[in-house]
Amino acid sequence: MKRLLIFTLLLTATPAAAVPLPVVCEITSEEKPSIKVRLIERTARSLKGELLQNGRGLGIFQSGKPKPGKDPWWSFQQQKSIARGISVLFQDNEAWNPFRQKPRPQDTNRVMFTGLANALWNLRTPDGSSVFRGNRELLRAAAGFWSISSRCIGGRIVDG
Repeated sequence: MKRLLIFTLLLTATPAAAVPLPVVCEITSEEKPSIKVRLIERTARSLKGELLQNGRGLGIFQSGKPKPGKDPWWSFQQQKSIARGISVLFQDNEAWNPFRQKPRPQDTNRVMFTGLANALWNLRTPDGSSVFRGNRELLRAAAGFWSISSRCIGGRIVDG
């Protein structure tokens, strides 16, 4: 009985595997539309995909919805380097605030990933060389606004 209880606890404590999304959720840089975040699967705590430039994958990007008292977040991983920050959601030019009724998170259509440009600027390879420091387009895009596709609203996927 004790073994069964431990086994059951281990199974329920294991994080769920990522599940493919029914549609691709794209977040496009307003500064440089060839730079996108393409989210393709749902994990237990986030939407997961890639940061792309001209269709080429630059690293793993995740976007998570807020827990009570917390902000929405993003993370970017390339090889063993990882960076994290806060996502600031907007409906047009009005910032989402969890303590106000409007705009609602599902009505947001833009986002800023605070700290992403700085994280990309400082990202280094294991031998110490800079990865994205010379990529001005990417750094400008990372520091600006991003449009959330109509298929991906407030961290939820709109079907049909």
